[in-house]
Amino acid sequence: MTTYPYERIKDEIKTRIMAGEWLGEETRLPSSRDFAKYYHSSVNTVEKAIKELCAEGLLKRDNRRGTYIDIGLVSPGSQQGRSGLVAASVIGIDNPLWATALRGIEDVLHLHGYHLLSYSDDRNLDKLESLMKGAVAKKVDGVILSPIFNEKHEERNQRLYQLLQDSGIKVVCLDRHLYNSDLPYVTSDNVAGAYKLTKMLLEKGHRRILFIRNSDVSTFFERLLGMKQAFLEAGISFEADQDVLIPTTFENFEDELVAYSYEVATLIQESSCTAIFAANDQIAEAVIAATELLEMSVPQDISLVTYDALNVNRKLKLNITGVNQPFYDMGRAAAMQLMHELNGKDHFSVQGQICKADMHEGNTINTVK
Repeated sequence: MTTYPYERIKDEIKTRIMAGEWLGEETRLPSSRDFAKYYHSSVNTVEKAIKELCAEGLLKRDNRRGTYIDIGLVSPGSQQGRSGLVAASVIGIDNPLWATALRGIEDVLHLHGYHLLSYSDDRNLDKLESLMKGAVAKKVDGVILSPIFNEKHEERNQRLYQLLQDSGIKVVCLDRHLYNSDLPYVTSDNVAGAYKLTKMLLEKGHRRILFIRNSDVSTFFERLLGMKQAFLEAGISFEADQDVLIPTTFENFEDELVAYSYEVATLIQESSCTAIFAANDQIAEAVIAATELLEMSVPQDISLVTYDALNVNRKLKLNITGVNQPFYDMGRAAAMQLMHELNGKDHFSVQGQICKADMHEGNTINTVK
């Protein structure tokens, strides 16, 4: 007989909720005693799992009536002034990472009786503006999106968000946030993840580690901060030239990838670096292309770590060491925050929510001799 730990009980109850097992007229779950018997566990263990699901917004409790799925008493579409629609704009629906985020968003919206309109903005601010104007025309109740940054991003972004807010649309930012804004946002633990990656490199003897980014997005600065913290803790000086900004016209620089790779190749030749920290998967792809131009091998000639390793590893069939962001959890958290906003509930205790990322130990770090 297997005794289930509370994490497994929590995950299984969540899976059964998402599958619609208790979405009947009352949406009431079995008692903790019944769950304990089913999972061969103690009532206290079940209670711990239930309390965490309540804290996450999936469940609510009534001391007299029991535990319920928190979908509200009235369908949002039938409420005065509500369309029951939520728009989410991501870098690309065909991108596996963002498709996972959309699944997390949709799972929560389904439980609350909302329908999802999903868009691909391809990190193009012109396209995002057009999509959001369309969302306003459709009278959506809420929007989840990632701010896009280019040379004139600040003024345009503020104008876009003002349009949404003036239209009475609630907004939650996903993955990154706007500077000088009080909009709620959900991201991953960028500082902690970058700290761990950098520490791995330092422990292998690397000192000339370049952090390569292509923009000033908040997530890149958080990752840079984590890298600097690792250097500081190790008592090693982090030089200004180790933070390398090679700007691109658009955040998604697929059309500029070849030119970008040549710039990275020149940088590698001139910097005498032994390792590179790529701020995201697309930059890691450019670094790989640069090493091929230089006829260098990873990690024999230069070590490499990156964020969103899963994406680039899947695309290039490599095994790069890096951090994988929890896009499903981030999508769910953003949707739950939006439900709080739409239902007039109090804000969460902090403006930004941070979801824990996973470390992938590949084979792209070598020891400096």
